[in-house]
Amino acid sequence: MLKLDLRDGRAAYWLASVMLFVFCVSFYTPISSKASNNIFYIGLGLPALAWWLSRPRAALGLFRVAPAFSVAYALLAAWLSLVDIAFLKDSLYLIALFLCCAMLERRGHGVVAAFCAFALVSAGLFAFAVFDWLRLVGTLDVWPRVVLSGQGQNPVYAALLTISSFTFLWLFFLERRLASRPRWVFWGALALLTALCGMCAVVFQARSALIGFAAFFVAYLVQRRLVIVGLILGTVAVAALSFSGLGEALLERGLSFRLDIWHDALRRLSSDCNVWVGCGKDDYRFLGQFFHAHSAYVSILYEGGAIGLALFLAMALAFFVAAWRSRSRWLLVALVGWVGVATTTPGVIVSPRTLWVFFWIPTLMAVLESGRPALEAYYRVRDEISRRG
Repeated sequence: MLKLDLRDGRAAYWLASVMLFVFCVSFYTPISSKASNNIFYIGLGLPALAWWLSRPRAALGLFRVAPAFSVAYALLAAWLSLVDIAFLKDSLYLIALFLCCAMLERRGHGVVAAFCAFALVSAGLFAFAVFDWLRLVGTLDVWPRVVLSGQGQNPVYAALLTISSFTFLWLFFLERRLASRPRWVFWGALALLTALCGMCAVVFQARSALIGFAAFFVAYLVQRRLVIVGLILGTVAVAALSFSGLGEALLERGLSFRLDIWHDALRRLSSDCNVWVGCGKDDYRFLGQFFHAHSAYVSILYEGGAIGLALFLAMALAFFVAAWRSRSRWLLVALVGWVGVATTTPGVIVSPRTLWVFFWIPTLMAVLESGRPALEAYYRVRDEISRRG
């Protein structure tokens, strides 16, 4: 019988992996954000904290995996908490997610397994969305925009979740299997991936998600040294989107209010708040109706000021340098979220939300992947402490 041990037991390990899958999928279900929060807190956060603290002498060694990133994040979290104490809880939640990812990496592929299952669910829901879109396209005078249920009902979030899922499946499963096949099969599969992600942006009318995929596509071509043929494929994809008429669906909603929202945010920051310190979480309604700045990065500047933005940029630089040097696959998945949130979401330092799935989980996994030698050293120290009793 498997021993249920929150420290090292295999049953607890796979249970935590299942809970991570449940947490990710919960954003597709009609439950409240508080319920998703509780799934993480009870099913993942507390067990991860118990696992980490069970070896107190080794605890701080985990943060040697990415020292520059860890220091920058700590400074950013401290600064935002000084500006507005509400950020303290959000920052601690993200640390708990980092501990959870490290715990699930202990035996190999807990996060990969959970994310794979989630990605397959996303693919299934996307197939349903395409069917619904095709059903509606002939009955409406405008291009339809499919909306899913649950917290993923925001079409932009749904598209970011779906495209992150597709890029994950490509990088972790399909690419390796296609390596031994004829080159034309590989290029055909990459073209299919591009078509699926483009269709995803059309079905959900999510330009932010399309930009996120474009960032993944460019970085992938550069990292794999496939620039020339990739540019040809990209040109064909853009031409197909334009001449097929599907590109009109992306323009269906016309120009958004984002530029006006950002202008209002900067105006209030400079006139009513302090440019260096920011406004904090002040519940201000931009343009009199919008609850957030519709840009993660404008939100960081607005809430944390120039100092907060500078600390965030330092954290981002530490992350991208380390992850790129290690050729992390998770980095490429994370790029969808990093670029996609430039024109959506109310910031990135948040408690459990949809953004965690397409932004923070890939980011923190890329951090762990980039510091694999230090991570393995941390695990060895834990094992040595266990043997000594």
